[in-house]
Amino acid sequence: MTRREIVLNKLQALSSEEVSDAIKQLTHHISARLRLHSLFDRTKSGAHGEKNLGMNAIDYYVGESIKRLYDPKGWDWKFESYTLSEQLIRIANKLISDKVANFKKKQQNLPVIDEWDVSEIHNINQIAQENIEGNEEVYSKLIDLAFEVSKDDDDLHYFTCRYFESADYPLIATEMSLPINQVYVLRKKLIRRLSNYKPILTV
Repeated sequence: MTRREIVLNKLQALSSEEVSDAIKQLTHHISARLRLHSLFDRTKSGAHGEKNLGMNAIDYYVGESIKRLYDPKGWDWKFESYTLSEQLIRIANKLISDKVANFKKKQQNLPVIDEWDVSEIHNINQIAQENIEGNEEVYSKLIDLAFEVSKDDDDLHYFTCRYFESADYPLIATEMSLPINQVYVLRKKLIRRLSNYKPILTV
């Protein structure tokens, strides 16, 4: 029996209650990750918007995560180490990161301002695509850190939220009623604050 057959048998042996509970936890995680129904709801536009995904973000990521696990050629559920919900969450995190990376590739390339630029976020994300273990944690840590270092500045916090939603700079400038050069100033401020934490983000 192949590893994949063992995994599929394990999945088939789960009770409906176990599956239902795992999906509930998965849905909660995705909702929190995308900040659903908050002031900075990431599903309103950008990579996780309905226009880009073709459907509601929660339905998309929940459905795709389950599909990737149950597909005959899908993810290897490391059931020895992870519960069903934990494995589904790992898949969802990967899918979310992939969507952000693909969406950003479509955006306008912007000039590098500092030696260590926020564009390095893209590099971290590319690594995470190759190996989710560890790197997804680093990428999530960077996003959380960006929100933390910007929370004392309303303009910077708004810029940070929209940046990680993959909004382009002209749109952010319009939403904030600022000239485009002021948006670049906010970008540079975020870079400067994040740069102090580079060592813990690149280990």
